[in-house]
Amino acid sequence: MKKTIFFILIAFTATLTFESFELGKRRNGTDPGHTGSPGDSLKTCKVCHGGNEEWQPDWISSDIPSTGYIPGNTYTITATNSSPGFNRFGFQVSPQNKKGDLLGTLVVTDFEQTQLVGNNKYITYTSGGVDGKDVKSWTFKWIAPSDTVNEVTFYGAFNSNHDGHKFSDKTTVSNLRVFKNGFTGLNQNLGSEKLISIRQISGEQRIYISTTNLSTALKDIKILNLKGELMYSNTFSTQQNVKETAVSTMGLSDGIYLIQVSNSTSFLTEKLLVRN
Repeated sequence: MKKTIFFILIAFTATLTFESFELGKRRNGTDPGHTGSPGDSLKTCKVCHGGNEEWQPDWISSDIPSTGYIPGNTYTITATNSSPGFNRFGFQVSPQNKKGDLLGTLVVTDFEQTQLVGNNKYITYTSGGVDGKDVKSWTFKWIAPSDTVNEVTFYGAFNSNHDGHKFSDKTTVSNLRVFKNGFTGLNQNLGSEKLISIRQISGEQRIYISTTNLSTALKDIKILNLKGELMYSNTFSTQQNVKETAVSTMGLSDGIYLIQVSNSTSFLTEKLLVRN
């Protein structure tokens, strides 16, 4: 009986020690490679925290002008976790291309609340940057990459919980896509020059596709997986004169897809992260 109690106490002590270590570790930043980017295999805070995961399009912002970034210039980036009812917050952000390469240089400006990890490829929180009420923001600098890079995506994953306990955790994914000053191309135009728009609203299992050129209508829509397999296709007749349509994503597994859209004057291909 005494032996049984002794082993139970050892196991209980070991469990408390492990949990304390894990909570302490997570309180001082998260491991590299959890931004939800394609280069990070779509891994997010959910890997450790569990719970629900959702998409928010505007949790990463910057002072980069609408005309685009200038190579070598320094800009301010802000990551904001807005989660009413929570009191502990975390994040990880990395500027990457679709292959996962680091683009530009991350610079810590608030050493009390943020730090670099993973050979300076990721920025995350410190133990001084987790506590808050309903909302938490972190600010840092980014030096734009060389003239050979035309676009950059800031991928970010955020976690919200209560005092570090792993229950009712919420993981949120967001990103910010920016372009080099003066860059326009077949697959992406800036501002008013963009003739086709693709967007996804958080919480809705559908993609909204529209044409911004009022003189033309949508012609073809295709969705392919990364193997090139056709998952959806629709061709509109000229008589339909469709300017906006919604495509359901209910039949798609979570992951990255190629969205191909055309009208009579423009063709657009974009990669889209679908989360149902």
